[in-house]
Amino acid sequence: MAHWLDGIALVDAHHHFWELARFPYRWLAPDAPPARFGDKAAIRRDFLPEQYLATFGDLPLGASVHVQANCGAADPVEETRWLQALSDSTGWPSAIVAEVDLAAPDARDQISRHLASPALRGIRTPVAWDDAGRWRVADRAGVLGAPGFRNALSCLEDNGLCLECVVVPAQLPEVLDLAQAHPGLTIVLDHFATLEPDQPGTLPDWQHGIAALADAPNVCVKLSGLWTVDKAWRADVLRPHILHLLSCIGPDRVLYGSNLPVEGVNCSLARQFEQLQDVLADQPKASITSIFSETARRVYRL
Repeated sequence: MAHWLDGIALVDAHHHFWELARFPYRWLAPDAPPARFGDKAAIRRDFLPEQYLATFGDLPLGASVHVQANCGAADPVEETRWLQALSDSTGWPSAIVAEVDLAAPDARDQISRHLASPALRGIRTPVAWDDAGRWRVADRAGVLGAPGFRNALSCLEDNGLCLECVVVPAQLPEVLDLAQAHPGLTIVLDHFATLEPDQPGTLPDWQHGIAALADAPNVCVKLSGLWTVDKAWRADVLRPHILHLLSCIGPDRVLYGSNLPVEGVNCSLARQFEQLQDVLADQPKASITSIFSETARRVYRL
């Protein structure tokens, strides 16, 4: 399955662990609202390094980046402490992207406490907001430009942390503005900037927004969470969009993430790699190496 990745020390730049008895994980509770990505029953169980590594099997996995899993802890720093202990005892994850609401008054204090965990490399913060009401993770529109939010970014820059976020395509101009105002800050957009080609207006917003990011070298985009584009990750559906991304910002600003275990509800890890091999068949080895290893190693200082 993995011969096309031979010689590449694979980095999974986006995955989650959870231990259901440890934190509330309200979004995974049996009585939680249904998820747009599919049936949560299959992932309503502990997912820890043992299960994660078994899923990767003989793929050449060299490092991984854990992104906060909306654990529901009263203090999100508790999740980071737990992940650091896992990393210390098992070697996984290699890096941690922690949860902080950068618009909150105590954002700087939270960041400083997360920094006690040496694997910390970034902060994910809730900013997604769309007019249609499909994606509203933030508590209001325009968070990316809010003064309090912007003021907290210096704390990330001073500590070499990246800003990580889920955005919708209509927010890409806001991302560009933020990136140009903070050229020293690395910004990572999760899950392909949430392209939903079947939603009215979303595809042109995404295409134009991604093209404009050519002028923001500090913005990277994850090749992850592609269920919003096509739940089965069909290569013929994904191809034009992935090639557009690569043509606009280049492979040194694109990084692969499995989004395990969530993505597995629709598309197994084996199928992810099969379909991506098809999509990327004409790309040079250097580009493949960037997407599946080098970009993440640089962004997360692995």
